[in-house]
Amino acid sequence: MAVSSLDSTVCSLVTWIRCLRKRFRVHVTGNRHRIFGSFGPRRRARSDEGAVTAEFAVVLPAVMAMAVLLMMLARAVTVEMNCQDAASAAARVAVVSHSDAEARLAAHKAAGGDANVSISRGLKQVKVTVSCRVVPDPMHVLPMAVMGKATGVVQ
Repeated sequence: MAVSSLDSTVCSLVTWIRCLRKRFRVHVTGNRHRIFGSFGPRRRARSDEGAVTAEFAVVLPAVMAMAVLLMMLARAVTVEMNCQDAASAAARVAVVSHSDAEARLAAHKAAGGDANVSISRGLKQVKVTVSCRVVPDPMHVLPMAVMGKATGVVQ
């Protein structure tokens, strides 16, 4: 007798269920089913509770130190760019107005009142150097002052 495809599917499904029953022993206790087998509840070899907290406690100071250093470095770069802009503005004013006092005033407006400005004139050029203080970092890694230099050609 030939078995139809539906019958063969039902037979294979029944065979599969029988194999599962053999593989997993199901115990019924009250309303809960406990399955023991390869996919059942697993036991941990050791407890890892608190490991993430300990790693975080070790890494946090290093991350905070890097964040502070990056903020101080960003501040130093910003002050250096302002100092360079002040030197350029002072050189431009010195070339146009031929007055050192106006050039110093322009540099102080651009960099702030605590900037040191030095202007030297040659035959056909004006050299301006502006020195600006940077807030010192706690580790003394960054410079205490930055300089901006600019040269203007007198025509």
